[in-house]
Amino acid sequence: MEDDFLSIDPTKLEETVGDAQRTINKNLKMFRNKNMAKIANVAEVIQEKISDFAPQVPMLCAMLTEGMKDRHWTAISEAAGVEVKPYEGFTLKSIQQMNLIKHTEAIETVGDRAGKEYNIEKSLEKMKLEWENVFLSLKPFKTSGTSTVLGFDDAGAILDEQIVLTQTMQFSSFKKPFEEELEEWNATLITVQDVIEEWLRCQRDWAYLQPIFDSNDITKQLPAESKKFKTVDKKW
Repeated sequence: MEDDFLSIDPTKLEETVGDAQRTINKNLKMFRNKNMAKIANVAEVIQEKISDFAPQVPMLCAMLTEGMKDRHWTAISEAAGVEVKPYEGFTLKSIQQMNLIKHTEAIETVGDRAGKEYNIEKSLEKMKLEWENVFLSLKPFKTSGTSTVLGFDDAGAILDEQIVLTQTMQFSSFKKPFEEELEEWNATLITVQDVIEEWLRCQRDWAYLQPIFDSNDITKQLPAESKKFKTVDKKW
């Protein structure tokens, strides 16, 4: 009741209240069956306290949702008609004094939105981090004196997966705080995909033609084509 509110683990909170309800119900039944009236009276008092507290759990868990930002606390404040925002000394007792239980439905809606927005935020972070370990490498191409690029398969697999995920998130009704970032990220992925496809096409054609036009006989037989290829080869 007096701890810093944001230090409370919502999962632990739900488990503790659930365990307490099951335990007191079981014990109270046993005390009554054994005609232990005095201790049953004590158990009834504890049961009532737990029952009074339990309805607050969904509201509290919503407020403890990972990903709660200032915009979410503002939405709760507007729904409750009183400023609700974590500050030094903000405790569960503070929440009870505000009588926020009356606004449980609105608070749960805000908590649900915060959680879904947070999932989008973390997914974006994860996708960007995934590229930190993706590297392309060079492999000398025969005796040409230059190289071809390897590693496109790994990049292509990541691109396919991330483009689908990003476009799915763009259809989410919870995308608004990240709409611009999602659009930019999707455009980046599409650009990279297009560049890789063009690179592979060019590389594949070059690797096929290079040994052919490396032959003096072919150069003599196809001088015009040989000249064109050498222009491309030089740029490559």
